[in-house]
Amino acid sequence: MRIILINPPTPEYMPNKEFIPPPSLLYLAGVLQRADFTVSILDLNTYKPWEIVTDSTDIFLNIIITEQISDFRPSLIGIGCLFSGQFPSVLKLSESIKNHFPTIPIVIGGMHPTIYPAEILKNCPSIDYVVVGEGEEQIVALASAVKNNSFPFEQLEGFAYRNNGKVMVNPKKTFIEKTYDLPFPAYNLINFEDYYHDTSHWHNPKGLSFHMTVPIISSRSCPMRCNFCSMFLVMGPKIRTRLPDHVVDEIQLLYDTYGQRHFSFMDDNININKKHIMEICKQVMQRNLDIQFETPNGLMVSALDREVMDMMVQAGWVRGAIAIESGSDFIRNKIMGKRLKREKIFEVTQMAKSYRNLYFKAYFIIGMPEDTKETLMETYNMIKEINVDETYVTNLIPFPGTSVFEQALRDNLFIEEFDVNNLWRMNGFHYTDNKRFYIKPYQLGLEELRAFRDKFDTLLAENKRKRSSERCRA
Repeated sequence: MRIILINPPTPEYMPNKEFIPPPSLLYLAGVLQRADFTVSILDLNTYKPWEIVTDSTDIFLNIIITEQISDFRPSLIGIGCLFSGQFPSVLKLSESIKNHFPTIPIVIGGMHPTIYPAEILKNCPSIDYVVVGEGEEQIVALASAVKNNSFPFEQLEGFAYRNNGKVMVNPKKTFIEKTYDLPFPAYNLINFEDYYHDTSHWHNPKGLSFHMTVPIISSRSCPMRCNFCSMFLVMGPKIRTRLPDHVVDEIQLLYDTYGQRHFSFMDDNININKKHIMEICKQVMQRNLDIQFETPNGLMVSALDREVMDMMVQAGWVRGAIAIESGSDFIRNKIMGKRLKREKIFEVTQMAKSYRNLYFKAYFIIGMPEDTKETLMETYNMIKEINVDETYVTNLIPFPGTSVFEQALRDNLFIEEFDVNNLWRMNGFHYTDNKRFYIKPYQLGLEELRAFRDKFDTLLAENKRKRSSERCRA
């Protein structure tokens, strides 16, 4: 029994082309291998289609896919769909595969399919199954069903399928508690050199030799309920941590076997459990792993203190980020639900500046429905005051599945009209390099909002030039 897992190409509008191995597919491949299935991972991003003439990209990828499937002869094909912007590519891939290999079942999973499983199966005959939420148990059950030609899906949680033409969606009720019982991601199935790129401009205080960063997931989900985030739909309402020694065993494997020296902890809140992050760092140092690591998704600010930051820096933490989201206490806490005190923000950013080797970033969001000139100025002033190494200010993206999306829909705040019944097929809500706003706040005109966008862009550019000049003088 052979299974191919496909990572679709990242949309052209995404500015970052420094791709990393796909953790979700690597985890699925790991549990499939443990269940004695033969697996192959086809990451279409490693073929760098943006370097090919645009008109020939689809043809090129179709040739690659057809050749790989013909050579490997799988009995099941899985396609990842991490976010809504990927769904048009996923649908196009599934249709192309079905045209060439009509008898091979296709399953998809990820954030977008988790939100719209019924709609996808009702409208996309090229897709046979949808995994809702995390999918390790589901993919093994599906592979076993295909192998045995027996499909007892009635009791399989987090799974959508067709039964005599009728779409059935089994809701996700439970999530994997003992995540440390899962096997490591199937690193044996990828060629790390396929992900190498120019890292010469990266912050590298240790002067280590590395060509990429490897994603590590030490915990799943986030207990917070920020009104702009829908991650809990996939990962569940409760944070679940791996055992620290299991996490560091994985890093050790990557260090010893694959020569990797740079890692990115992709947790939503790796430091929410102080004992967890402290023990990971302690074991990294005890094992003499000479590494550097970053926390790009944003740390939980309220759980950071000097002891934790000291330990992380000693273990190799060189790039950190905190998700402040707004300089307004009202927006940040009452509207977004961050539960983050202003005093703590300044405490943490000041501590970060005391570490010579730590490059520190902060994330903000503008354009919330309740934003006003006053709240946006509070954010503007906070950015100036904290003065960290790099600041990102993102226009609000009201992703389907979030409470802010439902609010904007209810109160008619969307700037552009769209068919709410066809959201399943849309890729309209995505990052657009902050050139676009999706909703209009209650008390701000669109032109006022765009003027603030320009104001923030000018500030960020000035800060970047200033920090660059300071680093050169240092």
